[in-house]
Amino acid sequence: MFVPDDNGRTFYIRINRSILYALIFFCIIFVFGISALLLRSGEIGAKLQLTYSLLNENKRLAEENKKLRNISQKIVSIEQTSSYLKRLATSVGESDIITSVSALSKKNEDLFTEDSLDAFIGDLRTEGAEVYKEVKASSATGVELSLSIPNISPVDGWITKRFNKDTKTPGDNHLGLDVAATTGTPIRATAPGVVHDVSHDTYFGLIVTIKHKFGFITRYGHCMQALVAKGDRVQRGQTIALLGNTGRSSAPHVHYEILRDGKNVDPEKYIYKRL
Repeated sequence: MFVPDDNGRTFYIRINRSILYALIFFCIIFVFGISALLLRSGEIGAKLQLTYSLLNENKRLAEENKKLRNISQKIVSIEQTSSYLKRLATSVGESDIITSVSALSKKNEDLFTEDSLDAFIGDLRTEGAEVYKEVKASSATGVELSLSIPNISPVDGWITKRFNKDTKTPGDNHLGLDVAATTGTPIRATAPGVVHDVSHDTYFGLIVTIKHKFGFITRYGHCMQALVAKGDRVQRGQTIALLGNTGRSSAPHVHYEILRDGKNVDPEKYIYKRL
């Protein structure tokens, strides 16, 4: 009821009880909603940061794919040159082509500057190379192996513990490569394959396992979050998880293992671009 100070008319407003309860309920829900939003603002910010990180990662992968296409064209040119030299050697004597080969080699040195991937593929082309002996895939070419086996680093970081096997003290065995980086750093698949399992382990925490060709299996332990599921097909360089500190870990890092035919091997032997 509203009563004016002067001689004006007194009036009142009648509010239904159900409407009053509805207004009170709405105010309570509004307060709870604002509180929940404030509490989750940190998580929302982290997801936005992750989205930005993945966008940058996709941009970097696009640049890497462009580089790989250039390398592929380089390999085709080398193969064509090799085929030409074989035909030339068949048609004429060796002494007649020494000058041509020297000139062509000098020309190729200017056209094709050797990088780490060239050296890696060059090693694979030699059938007596260590990788050929271990993989035992004599029918596969060096290029086929380089495109199928795990040969890149899983994260951009620094090595804190190397592969160590068959020591006198079994407890000192370390069947993988520990690479440290900041929490949330993208973990990449090191070769194309199929996700075999995503599980939790007491020692290695959240671990992602991927199967590849030629009997290879890779494992990525201590993950903070997995971005793939069992059965997913992945490509080399694809982000499969985020680096974390799960399991028995003293600091954020990824424990990276390579198994060949069920036996652990030194991952560093297969990384063509050294950390």
